[in-house]
Amino acid sequence: MKSKLFIIGCITSFLFLLSMLLSKDYFAKILGLKNYSATTQVLARVGENNLSISGFASPFASIVLTIDGVFVRATVADKGGNFSLLDVLIRKTIKEYCLEHIDFKRIGDSKTCFKVRGAVQDIRRDGIFLPPTIGLLRSEIAAGGNALVFGYTMPGATVTIHMDNGMIFTITADQNGYYEYTLTNLKAGVYQLFATAVYNRKPSENPSDSVRLIALSWWQQIIVLIKRLWKWLVELFTGLGLGPLWLVFPLIPLITFFVLKIWPEKFTFIYNSKLYGLLRRRERKLHHAWMFGY
Repeated sequence: MKSKLFIIGCITSFLFLLSMLLSKDYFAKILGLKNYSATTQVLARVGENNLSISGFASPFASIVLTIDGVFVRATVADKGGNFSLLDVLIRKTIKEYCLEHIDFKRIGDSKTCFKVRGAVQDIRRDGIFLPPTIGLLRSEIAAGGNALVFGYTMPGATVTIHMDNGMIFTITADQNGYYEYTLTNLKAGVYQLFATAVYNRKPSENPSDSVRLIALSWWQQIIVLIKRLWKWLVELFTGLGLGPLWLVFPLIPLITFFVLKIWPEKFTFIYNSKLYGLLRRRERKLHHAWMFGY
């Protein structure tokens, strides 16, 4: 028994010593070597120059910066509508940078782009007044109807709504920077709208995009109504868990009609039934009344 315990103890001690010998730190201690650990600091810089922008838009608005169509950075304006985006790294091959103005209630937006022919040095632009945000209560209305246009800018600014047909409308933003205007009696057609503003005699930049308003004619309204009805039916039957099988139901009467016309001899029991006879008699009576007008 004692010999077995001795053997187990020897094996355990051997394994422990082996693990210690395999450790690099243990060898370093035995040989008197210092344990050197190298720390490498990697610094990456994407871009050759800096872009710094500051200006004003509307209180608490979100300002999104994109460079050549790629999102780079975003910030939020303060209660006075001021914002800044500083020391943004850019490449020398930059072609344009855009600022998207989104009001704090998310009811409208606007986008302004600035063209750049490369960046051989740092770019700095201060005092940018971004155009007002613009939104529509409804993007489609009936011809002759009204359309509500609204958005945000600097409080007290003078806002001008531009339409692609040359019409302009001017209003004044309230103390929160909110404005709205109702377009009336619009003829059928497609309109593009955008907004500019003047604040403390400083005009805003011109937006690079616009919103689309469609005034529908009567036949376009019918098409839209049919599309909405079809969409509602699809959502209804899909919600019932029938999936695409519900499309079979409208085809059943049509298939039945063709089958009866092609193989009437197979369905003589229907033609000989009393119910079918009553229906045919009623049909003849109505036809007779229509022929003679009574």
